[in-house]
Amino acid sequence: MIRCLDLIKIYHDKVTDYKVSALRGLDLDVADGELVSIIGPSGAGKTTLINMLSGTDVPTGGLILIGGVQIDRMNEKERRDFRYKNIGLVNQFTSRNLFSNLTARDNLLMPMKMKHTPREIAKKEMEELLTLFNLQHVKNNKAAKLSGGESMRLSVAIALARQPEFVLADEPTGQLDSANTYEIIENLKEVNEELGTTMVIVTHDVRYRNSFKKSFLIRDGRLVGVGYESDKSQLDFLKDASVLNTVYIDPSNFIQIPDKIKSSAALRDVAEFDVHPSKKIAMLWNPDLVSKEEVYDILQQPPDQFKESVDEISFEDLDYLFEREFKLDPKAKPFVKVKGVHRGYRIFGKNYPVIKGVDLEVKKGDFVFISGPSGVGKTTLLNLIAGLLKPDEGQLTVDGFKISHSDDTARSDFRLANIAYITQYHSLFEPIELRDNLLIPYLFQGKEYDPDLGESVAKQCHIVHKLDSYPDELSAGEKQRATLTLALSRQTQLLLADEPTANMDSDLARTLMDVLIDAVEQNNATFIMCSHDLSLLRPGFRHIRISDGKITEDSRVTMDSLRVILKEYLQIQEENNNK
Repeated sequence: MIRCLDLIKIYHDKVTDYKVSALRGLDLDVADGELVSIIGPSGAGKTTLINMLSGTDVPTGGLILIGGVQIDRMNEKERRDFRYKNIGLVNQFTSRNLFSNLTARDNLLMPMKMKHTPREIAKKEMEELLTLFNLQHVKNNKAAKLSGGESMRLSVAIALARQPEFVLADEPTGQLDSANTYEIIENLKEVNEELGTTMVIVTHDVRYRNSFKKSFLIRDGRLVGVGYESDKSQLDFLKDASVLNTVYIDPSNFIQIPDKIKSSAALRDVAEFDVHPSKKIAMLWNPDLVSKEEVYDILQQPPDQFKESVDEISFEDLDYLFEREFKLDPKAKPFVKVKGVHRGYRIFGKNYPVIKGVDLEVKKGDFVFISGPSGVGKTTLLNLIAGLLKPDEGQLTVDGFKISHSDDTARSDFRLANIAYITQYHSLFEPIELRDNLLIPYLFQGKEYDPDLGESVAKQCHIVHKLDSYPDELSAGEKQRATLTLALSRQTQLLLADEPTANMDSDLARTLMDVLIDAVEQNNATFIMCSHDLSLLRPGFRHIRISDGKITEDSRVTMDSLRVILKEYLQIQEENNNK
């Protein structure tokens, strides 16, 4: 099983003494053979948790037990050996899972060769995995020529090829459309049922919540909710009275506690015992977690009381989301126009549509929030508005400029003068310091740069202390804030952002959302952002939902509608709502 107890991870910049808490006392239990999802927005601590569980990083505090082994006490070599023997990892970017120049078949055989699996056995197991993941028809194709869904199915198959006890997957469907997402989900369920492998899937996609029997919800590095399938028993551990839990008492009354019991009770060096008044049961417990009186109280409680403890969120915790309402000028005129736009991608001669006949008009000075699962076309739509892509059909105009029907030079010149784009992956120039990065757009435009403005924006974005650093010296969150500073310091009329608060905790994300609102209101700029994190919504925003390339909802967020959205998104219980 997997157990995390009071897990803490703090990233510390020793130069500035700036600290970011990625995990804040997280408790987690995953039983042997379980398939669970861990769901949360960007910056919630999901990837940090995967890094802790896989041993690629170590916690600042707390306890991690995997299969009865406390990996947080291991050195780096011991963790690497444990990971190699026991854990299969699946990265959200398939290029990190696959050898692009090898066939699907050879990719699958690679981990078996590394474990010196006999040739005939390896071939048999390879064929079984190809069949299980519906990859027989592409087994001789190079990985570089596989579709997104095929690449991810192959990635999961490779993780299983070494027959690990545990599989950890980070956003396995983050780059896929709905059809491929559901196919991967069904594959995971089938593999778990057939092989009994313990699987932990980390994702921002709330669809997993209804697909798996058990899902954890995390936010700001804490467990804030646990969802169970309605008929799931909470007493499965009582059925496990097997030889694994049998011990021998020697003549000196010495008992060796089984690994599974020790890890389940989170025992370290000390345990306490007592005998039930009936004289029929002797009990053992962890005195660091529970007292004798509490043990007896627990025995009186019904089974459904034994659930993971969670820090539940109430609307009182979210008051700050309702303190400020964005207001659009009622006289504002249309600024961005999208008319009948289609856009697809050709893969091996076949066209895969992504944007399917979108019509959209955005007024000057508006704040537009686009949401929807990965793979539905959000980023493609932003790239079309920015002129980085041209539509297959339809037209786009920005402030009267026909960006969809202009040549590359004209689009590039217009974008430089009028559009700032904050992408998920930083657009900083690595060879020079961040302070000089802010100057680059002005050099290309032949305009005078105001260093006071740049420093002021850097302060607002909490990155001023890194202005003299090179981009490769920054953490992922710092690079995101630096990219935000670069965009806002240009003071363009159109701002586009794809997950602008990725790799940030909610406190910092909240602060930067206020910075973005200020930029829109003070400069009469138009802002269009995409994000999975619905807690970034504010009253007055225009909220657009996209599903499989089409706009399925378009509304102005009100105080009441925001409460409804947050209740569903953050799983806020009615009894916690005191308003």
